[in-house]
Amino acid sequence: MLLRRRHACLLPLALPVAGAWGDDKAPLSIGWSDYPPFQFRNAAGPLQGMDVELLELMAQACGERLRWSRRPWARQIPDIAQGELDLMSSATHTPERLAFGDFTQAYRNERVALLGLVGAAQPPRRLADLKGRAVKVGMIRGVSFPQAVRRELDDPGLTGLLVPLHANDLTLSALRGRRVDYVIDDPATLLYRAAREPGEAVEVVLELAVSPVHVYVSRRTIERRPDLMQRLNAGLQRARQQPEWHRVLARYAAD
Repeated sequence: MLLRRRHACLLPLALPVAGAWGDDKAPLSIGWSDYPPFQFRNAAGPLQGMDVELLELMAQACGERLRWSRRPWARQIPDIAQGELDLMSSATHTPERLAFGDFTQAYRNERVALLGLVGAAQPPRRLADLKGRAVKVGMIRGVSFPQAVRRELDDPGLTGLLVPLHANDLTLSALRGRRVDYVIDDPATLLYRAAREPGEAVEVVLELAVSPVHVYVSRRTIERRPDLMQRLNAGLQRARQQPEWHRVLARYAAD
């Protein structure tokens, strides 16, 4: 889905809830990072974005509260493993992650693409075309890609080209600063930044995959609350039936 940031709307973190919460039910801590249009905060403004709005609707539907905690994406997986976070949004299902948590049903799809500066010479028709070239490919540290993309990137001829970037907001500066030649990311966030920050234009060079993303739930949290996975999935099902769920998706959809 192509997303436009200008459709974003402010969303307070404390939203009205249908039904009362028990006094003994602590909020679920969930990580967020600067990843517009899915998760972001403007200066002096409330946290907003597609993930924030959709998952607040899920929480309301199952009688839970969310406490959003800002931290880099690469830190969120270790914090889930240690139980310092209960939940993580926008998570790709991988067998390795099942050791530390479990995944709800998918709540949206995410694109994966190779992006570069407009006008770059010899755009590849597939990732394998980059092998043997003197190029660097940036990727956000800690991110897991769909299996088909991971399989390609495991090729030794491509592995040596990869450059880990330590935060979501470094992709654009790395491209424009010529520290990398390409970036693998969801194009929605990088194109959004490029349209709003002065500098060279960015384009999608190669579409790689569309994959579902989930809420990732810490194994330690599940041990403490064995009913939580069932509650979250039931909440997702109820939230998807609400008109507001579809309004959120429509606000972020392409013209």
